Amino acid sequence: MKQYHLSEPFFLRNLVTFPIHVGDGPSHENNMSQFNFLTLDEVLRQGQADVRELDIPDMTEIVFDNRGNEPVVLLNGEEITGSLQNRIIARSHVVAARSTTSIPVVCVEEGRWDEIGGFQTGYCSYPRIRSILAQSLHKKIDTQKTVWDEISRKLTATKTLSKTSSMHEIYDNLHEELERYVEGFGSFNHNTVGFIGCAGNQILGCDLFSNATIYQKFEHKLIRSYALDAVEYQRAKKGLPDAEQFFTHILSTMESKKFKKSSKTIPMKGDGFIGHTLMYRNRLVHLSAFPA
Repeated sequence: MKQYHLSEPFFLRNLVTFPIHVGDGPSHENNMSQFNFLTLDEVLRQGQADVRELDIPDMTEIVFDNRGNEPVVLLNGEEITGSLQNRIIARSHVVAARSTTSIPVVCVEEGRWDEIGGFQTGYCSYPRIRSILAQSLHKKIDTQKTVWDEISRKLTATKTLSKTSSMHEIYDNLHEELERYVEGFGSFNHNTVGFIGCAGNQILGCDLFSNATIYQKFEHKLIRSYALDAVEYQRAKKGLPDAEQFFTHILSTMESKKFKKSSKTIPMKGDGFIGHTLMYRNRLVHLSAFPA
């Protein structure tokens, strides 16, 4: 893990990001170059996949049918909208090419159970919700109620009116505000593989990918999700948290962990953080971590 390092902070209004770079020499970029992972956005746009309810619909599970020739990465917290209610992916997955699998999900629209058409891709949950998903991998909590309670809090904090208590409507309501965060932003350096996001002297979370190609596919979706949490810290005390120490704890935990299975979501917990890693053929695809 020594090839990873943080660069100088990059400011997007009050959202402070520390890009994660990977150095020269052997790296996950080389190890994973044989895999051309696609995203949920890509395969749905290209008509290479379907997302649908179970034959007997269940709020906690959906079916993902990958008809394409490449594996698909589903990120924890990614939103799928429509059908009977909006949901988010409960934990990251790699769905193999030409395969169908059931995916655990969490509802992010408490007030609707009514068919409005097929599923479509949506936003990515903001870090506070994704940290709840991470907590659920480490201890027994009522994940659904905790997510609903957090969305209710966020609706109040952002002065968003939603008849169905929809997370999606928070993003829609703050669209112009979130666009100001990314105004003029293109992309981080070409060898960026993730970032740590902070606001109001608080670490919001960390997302790390196996290589820059995969990271770039999620970059803008993730930046907007972190910005949605940063909105609440606009009047908070300014300052930079110790992102370097946070990242060091993540890397040291990764180095000490033994990954035994070829493709699996593996919970991670270390000094001051909780999260999980997504492995594929014994290699890291994605890691997410949040303050404990």
